[in-house]
Amino acid sequence: MVTERGPARRGGGYDRPGGRSGNFEVNSWFFMRISGLLLIFLALYHVIWWNLVIGVEHLSAELVIERWHNPFFRLFNVALLTFSLLHGLNGARYSIEDYVRSPGRQMTVKTIVYTIVLGAWAVGLFALFTFDPATLANR
Repeated sequence: MVTERGPARRGGGYDRPGGRSGNFEVNSWFFMRISGLLLIFLALYHVIWWNLVIGVEHLSAELVIERWHNPFFRLFNVALLTFSLLHGLNGARYSIEDYVRSPGRQMTVKTIVYTIVLGAWAVGLFALFTFDPATLANR
């Protein structure tokens, strides 16, 4: 919701008050497109590999431990976690800005959502980086 405009730009449109540029919105728009495209491939690979190639009937802890020794597998999981959470957070930010009109409530809701997503990301990264398959193999 635009409440005040800056000076008119040559060729149409208006500058933001104070002369600031709106690069954040443009960058977040591009991020949504790029991360969405990456997520399609990451999620499809994940679903196809585990459900069709391996098959859920053959899925076991030993198989996951075997794959876990490959650094690409860990990087893949970090990318899937990070892109999915940031893509969802950016979409939530759009929705909050669209539907929560009061600036104070907007800030409160954004703070709550950002905290939840950051917490989920931290727990996910902790699990991905500290999981030691050797502890399962000794059981």
